Order: sequence, then C-alpha cells, then structure tokens
Amino acid sequence: MFTYPVLLVTEPDIIHDILASPCCTNKSVFYKPLNIAVGTGLFSLKDPEWSVHRKYLNPAFGFKMLQSFMPIFNEEVDKVVELFKETTEFPDVTSLLQNFTLNVAIRTTMGVNVANEFQNGSKSGIIKSFQCILENLPLMMLINNKLNGDGGEANLMQGESKNIFIDQVIELMKKNVFTLQHVEDESNTIIFGAFETTANTIGHILVLLAMFPEFQQKVYEELLAMFPDGGDFDVTYANIQNMTYMDMVINESMRLLTPVPFVARENSSDIELSNGMVIPAGVQFVLNIFTMHRGKDLWGPKADMFDPDHFLPCNMEGKQPYAFIPFTKGIRNCIGWKYGLMSTKVTLAKLLRNFKFSTDLQYSDLEFNYAIVLRLKHTPCLRIERR
Repeated sequence: MFTYPVLLVTEPDIIHDILASPCCTNKSVFYKPLNIAVGTGLFSLKDPEWSVHRKYLNPAFGFKMLQSFMPIFNEEVDKVVELFKETTEFPDVTSLLQNFTLNVAIRTTMGVNVANEFQNGSKSGIIKSFQCILENLPLMMLINNKLNGDGGEANLMQGESKNIFIDQVIELMKKNVFTLQHVEDESNTIIFGAFETTANTIGHILVLLAMFPEFQQKVYEELLAMFPDGGDFDVTYANIQNMTYMDMVINESMRLLTPVPFVARENSSDIELSNGMVIPAGVQFVLNIFTMHRGKDLWGPKADMFDPDHFLPCNMEGKQPYAFIPFTKGIRNCIGWKYGLMSTKVTLAKLLRNFKFSTDLQYSDLEFNYAIVLRLKHTPCLRIERR
C-alpha cells in the first residue's frame, strides 16, 4: 500500500497557480484506475507525451470542424423530441440522454451512425458502465475499417464527415506519430468525454429548470423570440451565439452541479504558490471545484441557490477568472469544451422550446454521488407538457 502527500485546494488563486504551472501538467496518480477502463489517452497521459498528443488532436475540435457537426446535433436531438411527444413523463431522463449523446459522440468522432434504441429511457447494456461500452462498441473494428478503406457494415454504420477525429488519428498512425494503441486509447477517451459529461449536464439543467419554473419561463421566452413557430426547426451556429439567457442558465447549472467536481494534479518539481508557500515535488493536489463554485466569499450570500442572475455581467465584473472553471482552465483544459457547449445548447433549445418540464422533487432534496463526474443519487421523474 502506497501513501501520497495530498493538498486539498478550494481557493481560486491557488487553483490558478496549479492549473497554469508547467510543472503541474501531469494528472494525479489517483487516476490510474481509469486507465484500465479507457486506456492512456489525453485524459491521463503524462507530459511531454500529453503535449504532443494535444497539439496533434486540437484540429479535431477546431472552429470549422465544430460547425460541421451542427446538422448531426440537430438530427439527433430531433429523435429525442419525437420520443418526448409520445409521453407525459420520464422517470430517468439521464438514461435517455446518455443514449442520445453516445450516438452523437460516435457520429462526430468516429464518423459512423450506430443504431441507437431509445425505449422508454431505459438503460441499455452498453450504458450501464463505460467498461461495458468498451466491450460492446466495435471501436477496433471501426478503426480497422478506416485503415482498410472500408466504409463499414451497412446495418451498423453510415459514413459522416471527413477529416474528423478518427481520420486525423489514423493519419497520424500512418505517419508513425501514433501507434495503433494510441489510436484506440484516444478514441475511447474522446468518446467517453464527449457523451458522459454532456448527458449529465443536460439532465441536470432540465431537472433544475423543472424545479424553478420562473427561470424555465425566461429561457422559453428567449427561445420563442428566436424560433416563433416551434416544432421542427434547426438551430444554427448563429442562433446559439445569441442565446444570452440560455448561457446564464447553463453556467449556473455547471456552477452548482459541476460536471467534474474534483480535479487532481501532481507537481513534477517544487512550486511556489502565490501565497508564498513552496510545495515540494510529488504532492497530489486535489482541486475541489464543487466547493469553490459554492463559496459565499466568491458568489455572495445565496451561493448555494440556483439563480442564473449570478452570471449577469454586473455580477461577474471583477470576479477572479478561476472562480468558475466547469471545464478546468489553464494549460490542460478540456479539449472538447466548445463541442460540449454547442451540443448542449442545440439540445436545450429544441427541448425547452417544445416542452415544459416539471417535477415534485425539491431543490433542497438533491443528493449527489461524487466521482470523476458528478451524478445525482436519485434522478427525479420529470413531467413533460407540450408547448
């Protein structure tokens, strides 16, 4: 049994010191078990190998590439809209959203359209744990098909955009920059990151808005002005840039229900913090983002309450830049944060324009499971009413 010195951090200035320091780029040893599930990809690679991979993979999430995903985002959300039209309540909306975001993730990163069954929001075998996903999704078959120039099996996949993530990592392998193991590990990592946190975030927002109908109404009014006809409409990139109140709602949800509540790093050399303290090499820094996001010294006396007005420009003025970091920040921030926000906005725009959500669960009764990603202990049943 090994022991490690650990420093728990909740102050934004110190979190800034750590996340912006080149000697704190490496993830903590606490993440080693995750390598068994998803492999050693961008999430857990150590520097300098991480820097090389990040440099080569950044183009897969560039502006033009993200814009090319908008038709896929719209098409997949439309399937969820049709399901919601057929019911008046969902006992576990997160399960449905995981199926939806998984298919979006595979289409946008692997370039194939895997048939996804949405049956009353029940969890399929591949969603019960990510290990099951790795065992059941034919990622190596997809990779081998790409290597062999095979478009894939007709009943399983349909070609999507070119030069997406999988095309780029295959090209890197052909150039001997990546190995086949690198390709598999990075594919697992990207798909896991793309679907899990996005599904949870969308689910959390729907739950919070169901609990606070006055804020849901404000979002609806913004969407009504943008999409007066409702029903079947496409959300454009220009549309999501103009969703001002939606932005505030998403940010407030991610502040209170932080997608990744804790982040852990290890310093490879001594580091002097802004408070003058010198931390020797080898310390495991655990950044408690969940607690920081609820700090009354940063967010005022109502920091524990859901109120999108926390993100009004007048309330954000002068705020420490690291007081709100749902996707972390600094040298090793989330490579897919813009992707996640775009997918979330398209989804919420279509759902909240077409449906009204309510629940009996009270905000004060929410309980959480704290892991690599934040989950609700009990997902409340949502009632759904068509607009």
